[in-house]
Amino acid sequence: METDKRYPSTSVYKKLPKTNDTKSDQLLIFIPGNPGLLDYYTTYLDLIQNQNPNLEILAISQAGFQTTDDFEKDLDPFKFYDLEYQIKHKYEIVKDHVNEGRYDGRNIELFFLAHSVGSYMVQRISKRLIDDESLNGKITIKFIGLICPTIVDIGKSSSGQKFTKLFSILPIQLLLFLISVFRFFLPTVLARMIIGHIIISKPVLDTKAAIESWENSKSATFKLFLSNQIIRQAFTLAKEEIECIHKHEDVNDWFFKNLSQTVKIWCFFALTDHWVHDNTRDYILTNYHDRNNRNVDFQLGSIDNETGHAITHSFCVDQSVEFAELTNSALKW
Repeated sequence: METDKRYPSTSVYKKLPKTNDTKSDQLLIFIPGNPGLLDYYTTYLDLIQNQNPNLEILAISQAGFQTTDDFEKDLDPFKFYDLEYQIKHKYEIVKDHVNEGRYDGRNIELFFLAHSVGSYMVQRISKRLIDDESLNGKITIKFIGLICPTIVDIGKSSSGQKFTKLFSILPIQLLLFLISVFRFFLPTVLARMIIGHIIISKPVLDTKAAIESWENSKSATFKLFLSNQIIRQAFTLAKEEIECIHKHEDVNDWFFKNLSQTVKIWCFFALTDHWVHDNTRDYILTNYHDRNNRNVDFQLGSIDNETGHAITHSFCVDQSVEFAELTNSALKW
């Protein structure tokens, strides 16, 4: 993982394809949720590439969520990167990547995966890429996967309602002050212990990849704990998400009904999701599930059983291995 210094407070995770047996270049672009730390997702992305060695990987953090180099440095004055900026930010990075000399003008097949609010962003990123005439003949979007998508009425979810109440009682600046005081009095060793033994649950699987993902999650959460910049971005972005993400029928109609005529769309919902209300999920399924459109696949996660736990919204913390298997199946659909 590295810092992309062309963009503000941005980390990227890049991996060249392991093989190149296809006639066209294939690029998997990953957009995280909020907090948009790539550290949570690297094992998941590695497992996807292991099963799809022709895929090049480009994962882009949210702007303001840099976890590489001097990520602890507080920027003064603080600059908030809103939803519109985040969309423009990813669009420009993808466009720049496509225009790099390595491809030599060849058509690139794009595969998108987006988690949580990243799904809201990728709907709009894909529209901008398609509408960009300078990219005609350079890209073909083949697949878009929305993971636990917060694309409709996020404020109605259980977490959305809790954060709405929290923000009405405590201004973000006061929240940050209280967190800073807590951080000041909490020894680093104790903070790591709390994160590793209480906040980040140990994965059910005991494989090398599962343990690696667990270690990455502990490290990412500690970075989040250390950075006022990231915490403030995360709270401020969450507040905007709750205030601004509603029905957006124009975008969702275009995405699920028009774009899906030429692009495969996979939409995974956790069985229970504290960021996606059941009624919101049912609204999306009622309006956009179409048995006659084979290019759209809505998948609902299973319940806990003897083979494993149900996939949760925060799969990237302790279920990277399990969800990578589901994702690989979707990519082969």
